[in-house]
Amino acid sequence: MHLDLEALKTLLPLIIIQIILIVVATIDLFKNHKKPIELLWLPVIIFGTLLGSIAYFIFGRQRL
Repeated sequence: MHLDLEALKTLLPLIIIQIILIVVATIDLFKNHKKPIELLWLPVIIFGTLLGSIAYFIFGRQRL
């Protein structure tokens, strides 16, 4: 399989932003939410990729 270097250069910033958002959202979730029902955000954050993390920051933090 041939990896296109230009495609990698284009996608790398997006991948880095996605990883940072997932890590920050996960840390915030465990610091601020202790109830089990609130921890249901974790699969949304991890498997929802970029949009899941953004959704957590928009909708999941409203209770704080």
